[in-house]
Order: sequence, then structure tokens, then C-alpha cells
Amino acid sequence: MELKWLEDFVCLVKAGSFSRASAERNVTQPAFSRRIRALEDWLGVTLIDRSSYPVSLTPHGTQFLPHAQEILRTSFSIREDFRLITKAQANTVKIVALHTLSLYFLPELIGRMLKMHEDVKAEVIPSIQGVDQHFEALENGVADILVTYGDNTFDGQWAGAPRFDEKIVAQDRMLPVTSAEFARVHGISDIRTAQHPIPLLNYSSFSFSDRLVAPVVEKLGSRLRLVYENGLSESLKAVVMMDAGLAWLPEISIRDELSSGALVCAGDEELMIDLTIKAYRDKDNAGDIDDAMWQLL
Repeated sequence: MELKWLEDFVCLVKAGSFSRASAERNVTQPAFSRRIRALEDWLGVTLIDRSSYPVSLTPHGTQFLPHAQEILRTSFSIREDFRLITKAQANTVKIVALHTLSLYFLPELIGRMLKMHEDVKAEVIPSIQGVDQHFEALENGVADILVTYGDNTFDGQWAGAPRFDEKIVAQDRMLPVTSAEFARVHGISDIRTAQHPIPLLNYSSFSFSDRLVAPVVEKLGSRLRLVYENGLSESLKAVVMMDAGLAWLPEISIRDELSSGALVCAGDEELMIDLTIKAYRDKDNAGDIDDAMWQLL
């Protein structure tokens, strides 16, 4: 169960309609409806009578509403207590980042910052959650800086928001790769000319990266055969290195393997996915240590 589901539920009760509530929650109406349904599925009961307008609560919904409100009050109170403690730690910068970027992009920058500011502490929070959770971490003070892959498809509702500073910090791309041994044994130089469907090692459907890769995979259709799913590119990379199939991996994570010839690309630029690495921070929560890391980015 996610806390935002409770916030959605309480918002819906106040707004009286899915359209108004979804607008207040800054999500599309279909996504908002799915989240309400997810809460109902988690509880095992129907909370909302959707046959009336404005929407009304079922008996179960009426019974659950005060519990939802109390859970939210308690959670926000606890969060505020910890935020006050965190603010006292003025020499700490907390960075939430996609798992791949926390491994291959941030270490060098953090190392440089620690050398420049010996009294600073850095904390990296690796995450594979969706972009909305990432921005909520900024809004809630859980993180000072967000480093993520971004494009207008995914961060459109957040990009350009007045409360956030935003900058492009690097470029990357996802490459369709196999091990050199797999390519040799199966005679694969390009996915589109393969004689048989290629085993696909793909990202889990809930992951951020799956949304990036899905359009290309869909175009290739029967040329690929899904055999493995995992939310982490590092896990996919490990299975690729075991000569088990093909995966789209961030170039930043496989430069050494490409250079040594252990991995080979199985397609040209048409099958590569361009990525932009972006950084965000909440202007209202910015401090001196955040500024130091922000300048390095």
C-alpha cells in the first residue's frame, strides 16, 4: 500500500469527482482511477460508489475514511519530525538517483565534492521507482537533488514547474547488446537480420527503463522472444554476460565491456535510444551544500 493512495482517496472524497481530484493530484484521470482501484484491491473492499454524481462512499468507504485521515496525519507528523532533524544536519546532501546513475555517473562527482568540502557528507538513495515518486522525494524533503533520465514524455508534468531548478547534465543512450560469444554462436550482427527470434532480457513492466525500451521492442515484434525480466540494468547486464540473450543497456554502464569486445552492439542508431541525464532540485529547500553539488553537476 502506498501513502499516495490514501491522499488520492481523501482528495476524491473532498473533490466529489474523479476529474477534479485527478487535476488536484496532478495526474491523468485514468492513472488516478487506477490508484483508487489499487487501494480498494489492497483493502479487499469497494470504497467508492461510482454510480452516483458526485461520487459517494460505500459503507466500507465511510468506515475507512477516518482511518485514512489518521494514517496521513501521523505519517506527515513523523515526516516533519525527521525533516527537522535532517535540517539540523546542514552539511549533508541527499541525492536520489536511478540505480544505474548512482553506480556509474554520481561516484566521480561525489568524490570531487568530498575533496573540495572535507566537512560535507553525501548520501545517495538509489531508486527504480517512477518519476513521480522521485519528484515527491524532492517536494517532501527526503532528497535535496534528483538525478534521473528525463525526456518530455515522462517528466512533462514536472519539467518547468516554478518550484524546481532543472538542468541537463549529460547525455547517454541505451544500446541493444549481446555478449560477443552469443553473437558468434547465433550468427547475430543485427537484430533485424537474425534468422531466429532472439532471447530478450528485458526490464520489468513497473520499471522506468521499460517505458524507454518498450516502443523499440514493440516495433521489432517477433524478432525478439522474452525470456527474462528484471528491474535493474545491472542484473540484465550480468545475464547478458552469461551469453543468455540480448538487452538494451545504458552505454554509461557498459563502456569497458564494449571497449574490450566482451559485449557487442546488435543494431545501428535506429535501434539505439537517446537519453538525457537531468538534475532537479526544489528551490525552497536549497542550501549551501546543495549549491556545491549543483555546481558540480
